[in-house]
Amino acid sequence: MQLSTNFDFEIIKDIKSEGVNSSLYLVRDLQVGSNFILKQIDKKALKEPERYFEESKKIYKLKHPNIMNIHSASYDKEYIYITMPYLKNGSIQHLIENQNLTLRQIIKYSLDFLSAVYYIHENNIIHCDIKPNNILISNEGNAILTDFGSALYLNSLGKAKLRNVYYKHIAPEQCINSTINKKIDIYQIGTTLYRLCNGNEEYNKQAKKYKDLNSLKIACAKGKFPIRKKYLPHIPKDMIKIIERCMSVDTNDRYDNVLDIMNDISCINTNLDWYYNKESEEKFTWTLNTDDRYINIMLLKVGSIWEVIDDYRESINIETKAKGYRVIRDIIKKYEKIALL
Repeated sequence: MQLSTNFDFEIIKDIKSEGVNSSLYLVRDLQVGSNFILKQIDKKALKEPERYFEESKKIYKLKHPNIMNIHSASYDKEYIYITMPYLKNGSIQHLIENQNLTLRQIIKYSLDFLSAVYYIHENNIIHCDIKPNNILISNEGNAILTDFGSALYLNSLGKAKLRNVYYKHIAPEQCINSTINKKIDIYQIGTTLYRLCNGNEEYNKQAKKYKDLNSLKIACAKGKFPIRKKYLPHIPKDMIKIIERCMSVDTNDRYDNVLDIMNDISCINTNLDWYYNKESEEKFTWTLNTDDRYINIMLLKVGSIWEVIDDYRESINIETKAKGYRVIRDIIKKYEKIALL
């Protein structure tokens, strides 16, 4: 016996999303009086109508503390509707648009969502759309992986055919082949970590340099986007090595599994609490504020000259911002060595 029922929701507000074929809303379920996140998927955008509820089925089967739960799924003539718990802290995308993260925060959130990716890989599923917008922060402060609309089951050979591509995180192999494997998630882990370490502004600025999607694809295929080796001074070499390995153009050079990434990230123990702040286009600060130390370093443009000002040293004049970054990187290294003595 099949029952057809109605769900009535009141839209409270739109939620900014990077989804191409879907929209997100904060809604109130009028039947139970609670707030939920409603994902509205346009049926016309789905190539295979019989797969309407594939996303909700995938998520429902995955029981993991760092994977978003499904509340309900329904439909009408035009749309599919999936409701999920409302997490008031929003996404990591929202977080990094409003503040910069310390390395300690990046490591914590990364280990959370990587635990979820490792779990789905062990269940023969690849996510295919890992990005800051698809990582939410729970009310307890944990990272939660969501949006399995592009997720695919792997065949017996560990491969799948990709249907959808998010252009800012497109892997080099996607530019020439639609057959993919777990390495696509590894690559997107790299681009996500890159954004967490360097900020969305830098990542989007690089993407905007390409006039169209084809130009961006060519740059991705050649490993020119995002720009390798371009990191803020407080990001340590250990983290850079992890990100660069994840984003290797040759899939054979990437990590083979997520567990190895988690192990390497867990070993990072330097530069954990430095906070970076861009106050303007001509003023940048790095602050370390712990129980036993307060340090402030400033990179400031005065006229045509850049100046590095350190709390415990005289100011240093340099010609370019890039050289200022190198000076600050060396200063941070010295403070970290002193802390280890």
